[in-house]
Amino acid sequence: MNGTDLPDGQGGRARPAGRLLDELGLRSAVGADALAAGEKTFSPVHLGTQDVPIGALLDALRRDPDLLPPRTGHLGNWEDIALGRSGPMDFNTAICGGGHGYPLIYGFTRTEAATEGGDEGYRPGSLIEQGKRDTLDLYTWDGRAFVRRDRDRPLFCPLTQAGVDGGLVPLVDLHWRRMRTIPGYRFRQWATVLVEHGPLVTDMLTLLIEQADATAKQGTRLAELISQAVRLDGDVARCDLAADGPGYVLDGYRYPSARALAEAAMVLVRALTDPAAFFEQLPGLPPVLPVMSLQLTNVLFGLLDTHRPDRPAGAPESPFITHVHWGARAMAGCPPRRGGYLTRRSTVRSLRAIASPLVRRFEQAAPVAFVLLPAQVFMLCPPSTSPADADLLADLFRTVRAARPDAAHPTALGWLGEHGERLSPYLRGRFRPGTGVPSDGVPREPALPVEPDGFRELTFRQASALVAAFEEVLG
Repeated sequence: MNGTDLPDGQGGRARPAGRLLDELGLRSAVGADALAAGEKTFSPVHLGTQDVPIGALLDALRRDPDLLPPRTGHLGNWEDIALGRSGPMDFNTAICGGGHGYPLIYGFTRTEAATEGGDEGYRPGSLIEQGKRDTLDLYTWDGRAFVRRDRDRPLFCPLTQAGVDGGLVPLVDLHWRRMRTIPGYRFRQWATVLVEHGPLVTDMLTLLIEQADATAKQGTRLAELISQAVRLDGDVARCDLAADGPGYVLDGYRYPSARALAEAAMVLVRALTDPAAFFEQLPGLPPVLPVMSLQLTNVLFGLLDTHRPDRPAGAPESPFITHVHWGARAMAGCPPRRGGYLTRRSTVRSLRAIASPLVRRFEQAAPVAFVLLPAQVFMLCPPSTSPADADLLADLFRTVRAARPDAAHPTALGWLGEHGERLSPYLRGRFRPGTGVPSDGVPREPALPVEPDGFRELTFRQASALVAAFEEVLG
């Protein structure tokens, strides 16, 4: 395929890559030479393991007007996040409200429920404002009509409706309308990016499905492309997917071809961008639909330029794409205590197996250098309503910077043992496990994140180690 065959707006001159890596001294860490030579097609670098000052990264982002890393948050309750009173979710406030990134919303999540598996962070099955939670009446399809469900099990958000003012509203629409009224936050749906490149994404997924399991050691497994299946009643779970001649059997339902399976996966993606149209066609859909995997999603984050949301589509950066991404607890974690899933050896193998055939076959694709930014470092920025916390943390940062570069974690543990009780209950509560947007009914004043003196001078490695120590002591 040549430049004249690219979709509208995707022709033109390739953009140079790697300037950010040069500015931050990351070319070696990410394996830029191997990416440029085509020896690798996907290579991540976790800044939580690197001695890059936080201020150096933020300054580099400011100097490049086209570069704005996504912060992949979830569908749900963002009102108190935007007002700086969301406890453990305040790192979103610092990043998205502070102009260091933008909220790219991932909608393949589940409502919170009595059993595990729902999204307890953003709680999409409820409406939360000023710390007060109102649980929604949730409805899904039973084969004949939409019926009210109890909250015993999580429900897949794209297939769920909420009872509002005597009628039913798609849960996605309900939250999206509320989120779009929040001033200063430029929300974008992850699904919108895929739909804008719908034919290309469908072609890519079709190719990957056809080639899956071709080689046991290096190839892509079907489960790395389609990780779950959802039934029309909103029940989603790990799935059994196997080739059957030219077709594929997903939890007992046979799709006649790889393209049919890929198109069904895109039907679910479009459920997030046009929920009303999706629910109109739902009764006629197959009884089980494929859910695109996180591995494939992460590769597409880079290939589809989600780090340059305002730049017109064009040929990919050359010879490789530098994708910058704010990851939170699951994706990035906080080394050395938790490294997140993205840079695990098994995950990287899977991501490379997905990227390799796409780079070989599609001119719109190029190798990806994935620069993972740990969003949780901003948990060290207290709210403006707690000025004493800022002074205490500035003292901690001075102590850490005076110690050996590799001593941040034990230094923080010692400091917390001596001074931790002086921190506000609000700040301490940020580091408790399993908590999300507060819904305890306690009114809290709106606040802005405050960077204590010395915050930007910390390296990402030091800041991640501090967050790890805080979780260890206060969690």
